[in-house]
Amino acid sequence: MEQTNSYLYHPVQPGQLRLCRFLQDGDYLSAVLKTFSADRLLPHYNALSYTWALHRTSPTKSLTIQIGEQHLPVLDSLQPFFQTLRLKGTLLDGTWWWIDSICIDQTNTRERGEHVQRMKHTYQNAHKVIVWLGEQSDDSDYAIDFIQFLHRMSRASYTDGDMRTILQKDQYHPKWIALRNFFLRKWWTRMWTIQEFVIPSSISFWCGMRNISRTAVCAALWIADRCNSTGFKDTIAFHHAWNRRRAWLLYKIVHKPGKDLSLSLLALAAYFCSNEATDDRDRLYGLNALSTEYRALNINYSWSVDEVYLQFTQSFITQHKSLDIISFASLFSASAGSSLPSWVPDWRQRIQPLVVPLMVSQSSGNHVGSLRPPGTLEYGDKSIRYSASKTRAAVYEFKGSSLVVRGSIIDVVDGLAGSRNFEFVQSSEPHSTQCSGAACSLTDILTSVCRSLVLDRKDRYLRYTMPTEQFYYDFICLCLRLISESPHPVPKEFQEWFKWTRLLRIHRNSFENILRDGYQADIDLFLNSAPNQDEYIQDTFCGRFFDTVKRMSLRLMTSRNGRVGMVPEKAVKGDLICILFGCSVPVLLRRTEHEDQFTIAGECFLDGCMVGEALGQRDFLERTFCII
Repeated sequence: MEQTNSYLYHPVQPGQLRLCRFLQDGDYLSAVLKTFSADRLLPHYNALSYTWALHRTSPTKSLTIQIGEQHLPVLDSLQPFFQTLRLKGTLLDGTWWWIDSICIDQTNTRERGEHVQRMKHTYQNAHKVIVWLGEQSDDSDYAIDFIQFLHRMSRASYTDGDMRTILQKDQYHPKWIALRNFFLRKWWTRMWTIQEFVIPSSISFWCGMRNISRTAVCAALWIADRCNSTGFKDTIAFHHAWNRRRAWLLYKIVHKPGKDLSLSLLALAAYFCSNEATDDRDRLYGLNALSTEYRALNINYSWSVDEVYLQFTQSFITQHKSLDIISFASLFSASAGSSLPSWVPDWRQRIQPLVVPLMVSQSSGNHVGSLRPPGTLEYGDKSIRYSASKTRAAVYEFKGSSLVVRGSIIDVVDGLAGSRNFEFVQSSEPHSTQCSGAACSLTDILTSVCRSLVLDRKDRYLRYTMPTEQFYYDFICLCLRLISESPHPVPKEFQEWFKWTRLLRIHRNSFENILRDGYQADIDLFLNSAPNQDEYIQDTFCGRFFDTVKRMSLRLMTSRNGRVGMVPEKAVKGDLICILFGCSVPVLLRRTEHEDQFTIAGECFLDGCMVGEALGQRDFLERTFCII
C-alpha cells in the first residue's frame, strides 16, 4: 500500500489520555486514536508493557498502521504482539489499548513529560496490563510449565529442605535452564518495565500464545531463592527478576493507608542501577512513579542528563534539609565527559546493586532508606541511628554547580589497610607511632577495630547495635587462628583481609603484634570455639564482615588523632574527615589545587564519632566548605 501522508497528532491537554482501538485488519491494520479526560470515567482499557527494540538492537519502525487517511509508523517490536492478538482472535474485539509509542506523541517533549508524570495513574487505572515478553522460543513453554509447577509447590506443605531435595535432582536441570532463559528476555532488564511490573493491580505475562500470572512468577522466584545449588540464583537473570519482586512487595506495603513508611527515589535509583535505559534521564524518570514522593520530581525532557541529575540532588537537599545524598556520589561518580560536580551522583554508573549500599541508607532514615525485605520494615528503636551531626539541619547554598556547606574538619586519614585493588599505606602520624596512657589499651584498640569492621551494627539493615561480647569473641577467634597457623578453618576473604591489615600501625604497634601481645597466652581458649562463618547469615560477625569489606568494599584506616574507622577503597592518606551539618555520617573531603575548594571522596565510619560526639569537643571549629 502506498503511503501518502504521515499521521499528525492532535495536542492533548494536561490530564488527558490518548487511547487506541484497532478497527480493520487485512492488507493493512487500521486504528482510531481518541482522547479521554483522565479525571472522568475512562473506558476499560488494557495497557501494554513491552520493549521498544527486538532483542539487543535499536528501535526500528518499518511497520505502519492507518489512522483515518494518515499513516503512523509503529515499532517493529509490536508486530509479533499484533500477530498474537490475531491468533487469539482479539485484535478487533473493540478493546481500547494504551501503548506508549502509539498513544504518546514522542516528538513532543512537553507531552512526554506530562505522561511520565501521570504514568502511575495510567497503569493503576488500566483494566489489565499485558506484559509482552516476546515470541515463543524452544524452551519458553517449558519455562512457563515449570513456573506453574513451582507455584503449586509454594502452596503445598514442603519444608525448604524438602524443596531443595526435589528441585536439585538432575531431572530438573533443563527446567532451571529454561527458567533462566525466560528471565533473560530483554523485558526483565529494562528500567521502564520495573514500574510496569510493580504498579498494576492486574497483570499477565505473555510469551507467544502462553501466559502466566505475576503471582505465579513471584512464587517461582521465592522458591528459587531457597535453592542455592541449582545455579539459577547466581545469575543476572534471577537478580533482575528478584529485584522486581522485592519492589512489588515493598510497594504494596508502603502504600497501604495508615502506614508511615517510605520508598525513596534515591534508594530505588541505587538499587536498580544495573538496569538498561535508552535515555539516561529515565534512570530517575522511569522509577519515579514507585516512590512515595513521586510528585516532588520535575519531569522535563528539555533538560540534559546532567541537568536532571543535578536538579534531583539539589531538590533532595532542599526538601529534606539533608546532605545524605552526596554520599552516593562516591559510588556513582561522574562518568567520562560528564560535567557533574563531585557531590552529584551520576546514575549512569553501573555497580553491583546492594540493598543497603551505604551507611546513610540506614533503616531509621526515611528520606533515604533502602529496599530491605518487607519483614524488616517495622523498625523498633529509631534512636539506633548514625547521627554524626546530631539534629543540625544542613546549612547550604548552591553556587552554580558548587555546593557550599557548613561543618568542621575533625580528623585526617593516616594509615590504610590494603585491598585487592589498592596498596597498603602505613600510618605515620605521632598518634600511630607513639603510645601514651589509657589510649593504648589493647582491648580497647581491638574492640574499636571490631566495631569498625561491622560499622557498629549487628545486621545488614543497620537496625541494631553490635553485640560487643559476641562479635568481639568471634573476631578474636578468627584472628588467633591465623597468627597461630591453626588448622581450624577461616574464611578466605578474612585471611586476605588479615594479610593486608596485619602490619598497620595503631598506637605504635602493628595490628598483628597487638593481637599477639594481648592474647598469645590465651590462644588455646579461643581455638576450641567455632564462630558461624556463613556469609549469608547476616547478623553474625562474619556476615557483617562480608557486607562491609567484600560487598561495600570498605577498608580499615587509622586517623591522625589515633582513631580507627572504615573508608571507601579509593580513600587516600590526607583525606579530611569532616562532619557536615545535615549529614548522618562523617564524610571524606579532598582538597583541590585551590585551597578553598574540595571534592567528595565518600562517607566514613569513624569510631567514637558516629552519634554526634565530635560536636561537643572543644576543638570542633565550624567552617565553610565549597564542594565542587
